[in-house]
Amino acid sequence: MKENPLLVNIKKYDYEPIYDLDVETQYNYDIWINDILILSKRFNDMPYFGTIATPTILKSGTQKVKIKIYPYIPFVSEGEKSLPQEKYLKNGVQFTLKIEQSSWLKGGGGREEPKEIFIYKLPLYEEGNNGEEDRSKPIDYSKKTELTKEFTFVAKVPYELEGWENSEDLTKIDSLELKEKVLNFYQNFRQAFEDGDSDAYINYISKAEYRMFQCYYLTPEEGLRDSNKWVDFASKGKTFEPIESGRLQFSGDGKIVSIRGINPWDKNEGVLRYRYKKGPFNYVLVFDIFLHKPKGAKDFEIVWYKMLDKNFFKREAR
Repeated sequence: MKENPLLVNIKKYDYEPIYDLDVETQYNYDIWINDILILSKRFNDMPYFGTIATPTILKSGTQKVKIKIYPYIPFVSEGEKSLPQEKYLKNGVQFTLKIEQSSWLKGGGGREEPKEIFIYKLPLYEEGNNGEEDRSKPIDYSKKTELTKEFTFVAKVPYELEGWENSEDLTKIDSLELKEKVLNFYQNFRQAFEDGDSDAYINYISKAEYRMFQCYYLTPEEGLRDSNKWVDFASKGKTFEPIESGRLQFSGDGKIVSIRGINPWDKNEGVLRYRYKKGPFNYVLVFDIFLHKPKGAKDFEIVWYKMLDKNFFKREAR
């Protein structure tokens, strides 16, 4: 195989809604949509960040959102020794999450003006008798090491995709046995890159890539072009970092599993990491791979993935 054969099945629609997730805060955080980790922040470099959330939406209807807010890392000037993450949250620090809907305009004219469909602001003050915040009563977050909130919003998409809803419940498998199997899958995926085996890479990624590109509303030609860039990347052979031990994490209501980093610099990130240098910047490309096991299937399959490219100016990439 030279390309992903499933991408010819991508469909185009008259109206192709897109859902964007925007966050503004100094805090670190993790955000899940439909119990899929879609966005994390662990650095001061990203006080504001946005991402397209549509690939976590498999069909129209109610979608679940979960956020976890963590203390931030104090800012230091360039050249100074980095400081550890604060132990507790602070009072008076804002956190704003927005979900906006837009759509691609026909004829390649960009995107329509986004419409806000959901907003959450971390309350900084108690609510008064009139339903508005009472600035004489600040909420005390100074004893909390993290904060979790859950919400829902309604999305409407033109497609309906099979994802992980009917997959096996992986929480019923012995955790040590499951972690060994997941690590073995990761090692084989990593080995395909190191061997320059692009056929193996396509076999691993094909179903998840098709699902991802359909949610992005790419044309089959655009999908093949983007996919083939990664096929070419894999065919050249890349030396990944050794896989450090992480922790097993379930998502997708127990039907998706991954191994997450546990260090301050890779907490809740994938453990498949490729380091490289470009100009004065050191980069780490993180392959964040999430697995499921369709009912009746013999082996795990990749159901969701993210490629996170982090850069560090004259600092070690981690």
